[in-house]
Amino acid sequence: MNAILDIIVPVFGTVAVGWALGRSRLLTTDGLRGLTNVAFYALFPALLFRSMAKVRLQALELDILVVFFGTGLLLFLLLIPLGRLLGMRFGDRAVFALSGTFANGVGIGIPFITYAFGEAGLVPLLMIISVNSLVMLTLTSFLLEIGAQGGVRGRLLAKLGGAALMMLKHPVIPSIFAGLAWAELTSLVPGLATPAVIDRVLQALALAAPPCGLIMAGASLAHVGIKEHWQTAAVATVVKLVVMPLLVWGVGRYLFTLDPLWLTVATLNAAMPAGANVYLIAQLYRTGVGLATNAVVISTGGSVLTLSLTLLLLGVQAR
Repeated sequence: MNAILDIIVPVFGTVAVGWALGRSRLLTTDGLRGLTNVAFYALFPALLFRSMAKVRLQALELDILVVFFGTGLLLFLLLIPLGRLLGMRFGDRAVFALSGTFANGVGIGIPFITYAFGEAGLVPLLMIISVNSLVMLTLTSFLLEIGAQGGVRGRLLAKLGGAALMMLKHPVIPSIFAGLAWAELTSLVPGLATPAVIDRVLQALALAAPPCGLIMAGASLAHVGIKEHWQTAAVATVVKLVVMPLLVWGVGRYLFTLDPLWLTVATLNAAMPAGANVYLIAQLYRTGVGLATNAVVISTGGSVLTLSLTLLLLGVQAR
């Protein structure tokens, strides 16, 4: 119960503040866009770089990627035919599959894991995030391109490469790899380290990242609202909040025997609500926008309960 009070309440309390700012129009759509740019191009990169700059490559456990993405890709591929049974068009099925598998690992996941485990918990989370956007968003973009072109194969490989390159340019992913590279370099060159004055700047920016991300999440919910296709969004939400974390936990514990902390972080990230990128990619392709919107809104609301239960079942204690 202490974990719920010390983690859930601060996280979703801050989300509620963002929602209130969005509803009152104190944080307008243009203001939210500006805040998002500040967070993704300054605050989160500083946090991610500082966290990964303390990690050596040999300390990373690649099994967590197999567990998380093996499970995620399996669910994604199962949701595609399920979407067909529910009467969806091909493009809508891709958005449906992404809604049920893509977690809000940055805006909500990073603050949540930071409050629960500190920087130790960020290492496995950032490993997942670094691959999550690259793999899942690129795959969905590829499928949406197929749908948009009616199955025509022309230029699809070029589109796939372009989508992957676009994800690599996202400021979150380069920051993680830059931090890892700096950690390796400083270990090889005696006396080399981040200058103290620069690290203070990075630290100040990093401290602002978690609350800023939560306010962004809340304000985004206030602006998108509830739209059509809530039934299919509810199905995707059940998969995202219940099925995926159960599978990740089971595979990580019984098939790969992950380190307890890494297993807990992977399970909690799997239990995070659908990420805002689901809504953004739907908007980009003008496909399944109502479904994506409702999936983000419904899963975020439902995650208050499911994340609380997950914390209790995993026996997480507040720091």
